[in-house]
Amino acid sequence: MGKSVLVLEDEAIVAMDLAAELEDAGWRVIGPAGSIAEADRLIEVEMPDTAVLDVNLSGAQSFDLAARLRARGCPVLFLTGYAEGSLPDHLSDTPIVSKPVDPSLLTRQLASLSAPT
Repeated sequence: MGKSVLVLEDEAIVAMDLAAELEDAGWRVIGPAGSIAEADRLIEVEMPDTAVLDVNLSGAQSFDLAARLRARGCPVLFLTGYAEGSLPDHLSDTPIVSKPVDPSLLTRQLASLSAPT
């Protein structure tokens, strides 16, 4: 199977849809995780090749997780319904895919993130 992607999304139906779309596009989905704690447990077992993180998870934000993943060499993409410019400065260069998610845009963005440099 293809490269691995961690999916962090707290809305179960959205998470299942994202996982199915990514698997159909050839990705091996880790999760999906519904919370930051669950995502942390998953990455202890296996570091993903890349990650798709919902920004807001029932009031908690995934910025610290994104910074930890990036520090370990894992590219990150945010999913959000918030306006551009809502990311902290240290993550301002992180790609964003707006909700509702366009699956083809998401897979293109992930492919560009995981492409060899």
